[in-house]
Amino acid sequence: MQRTKQFCSELTAECLAYAEKELAAYALAVQEVFGCDESRQSIEDWMEEIEGMDWPSERAIPDWRLLSIAAAVRLARRVNVKTRKSETVVIPSYEVVIKPLQ
Repeated sequence: MQRTKQFCSELTAECLAYAEKELAAYALAVQEVFGCDESRQSIEDWMEEIEGMDWPSERAIPDWRLLSIAAAVRLARRVNVKTRKSETVVIPSYEVVIKPLQ
């Protein structure tokens, strides 16, 4: 019984460490490109995705990158809606111009 508890504690700590790194990297990337407001919303999206994910069995570590991809899809949809309302969105740090679809 003690081994099982120790195993669960170690697995949980390992999972959380990877999750924290992935979320921090994702949030920083969103903040650099889209600003603080979108970063905050993207963190909420990421956390909602984690709530709905199917957890792997046994010792498998979840693929946290899949959560970032799912949150990025939400971000893209949100930014796309904002883009369609305006003529052009410029992201100066990457020198990219996004124009709405005609």
